[in-house]
Amino acid sequence: MNTAVIIAGGKGTRMGERGRRVPKALLPIAGKPLLEYQLNLLKSHGFKNVFILTNHLGEHIEKFCGNGSRFGLSIRCLSEDLPLGTAGAVKSAEKHLTTDFLVLYGDELMQVDLKRLLAFHARQKVKHKTLVGTLAVHPNDHPMDSNLVEMSSDNLILSFLTKPHSPELWFRNLVSTPLYVLTPKIFEYIPEGTHADFGRDVFPNTLRTQKNSFVAYFTPEYIKDIGTPERLREVNRDVRSGRFGKMSLQHKRPAIFLDRDGVINKEVGNLHHPQDFELLPDVAKAIQSINASDYFAVVISNQPVVAKGLCSFDDVLHIHKKMETLLGREGAKLDGIYFCPHHPDKGFKGENKKYKIACDCRKPKTGMLERAVKELNIDVKKSYFVGDSLRDAETAGNARVPFVGVKTGYGCKDIDVASTKNRIPITLKKDLLRAVNFILRK
Repeated sequence: MNTAVIIAGGKGTRMGERGRRVPKALLPIAGKPLLEYQLNLLKSHGFKNVFILTNHLGEHIEKFCGNGSRFGLSIRCLSEDLPLGTAGAVKSAEKHLTTDFLVLYGDELMQVDLKRLLAFHARQKVKHKTLVGTLAVHPNDHPMDSNLVEMSSDNLILSFLTKPHSPELWFRNLVSTPLYVLTPKIFEYIPEGTHADFGRDVFPNTLRTQKNSFVAYFTPEYIKDIGTPERLREVNRDVRSGRFGKMSLQHKRPAIFLDRDGVINKEVGNLHHPQDFELLPDVAKAIQSINASDYFAVVISNQPVVAKGLCSFDDVLHIHKKMETLLGREGAKLDGIYFCPHHPDKGFKGENKKYKIACDCRKPKTGMLERAVKELNIDVKKSYFVGDSLRDAETAGNARVPFVGVKTGYGCKDIDVASTKNRIPITLKKDLLRAVNFILRK
């Protein structure tokens, strides 16, 4: 794939006077127009042809881009006579888009490994013959005012949850981003000459018409819009500090691995009902601090309640929806959640025999952690594990990452520090917030 489309016709009304004078795609970030970051990203991932769809102040964008040769690209600007929305704008370029193509919006700064995205899309096309597109989704710190998706365990998008969201809704923090890989099939679902937006109109309507039409590509990478003065200041800070440059999955980043029960939520013993899930004090604040650092926040949790027959696999997922919702309401997000539903001991009444196996993911084995390392390109040597039990400490030891214990939950009371200190270095802190602060200071 070598063709990309940048939708850059927005008026920037939330930017005030600045948006009336300069198109959002040309707003400066650390001294360089946003559009230049996007073009450099495309060039570095092998794209050759770029169509930029313009409207408001489009002549400035055309002048800036020229024919694209100075960026090592072939660029063509296509101007709308009337604004037709994001999907309507792409529809106007249909004759140029005869093979799969990438779509991104001109008011988004992103640091994404596009090769991973394209490889994922190619695999999904083989798996799902009716695929219309791959939509990138990510966790963010304001999911309550974002459009969300629900997806199946094999990445199929089941529904679109448009904002505003009901206070009673528990959701996964899967925010729909303006980054898509679309097939030419999409044009069958975009009305001709009519105002239509992808997120509000075309994607939901397509899904109602054709099941298995979209898959979600989960990424914790940097994707932020610059549509308000505050968000523009934020991305400027991220670029100037160097944080932005590290946020692609092309670059290794460390993680703080977190046990769930007793570390994030109150320990109740075999938790299997969402109503029993309750965040511990200051947990959201602790995870916010991880989010603001270079570390991933990744949950690694044994959930033998599935094998014990106390609840289903999907019930655990629903509990995790509540966890992500409660964290999201407080401006915190998790970059990955991995849990083991297995338990090796058989022969109990009500057990789910399917999950009564000796696996490689149940802590203190490191299968979950290894999967996270592979999927998120984690730098294990700089990572930490936070837990509340000997099992967590042994997992950290087996993975060769430092362990920080907390006094919440089981409080690490089953750990004999004197007998394990040579094998598993242990630091004890009062709770997750203090554990995270300790790690970040180091």
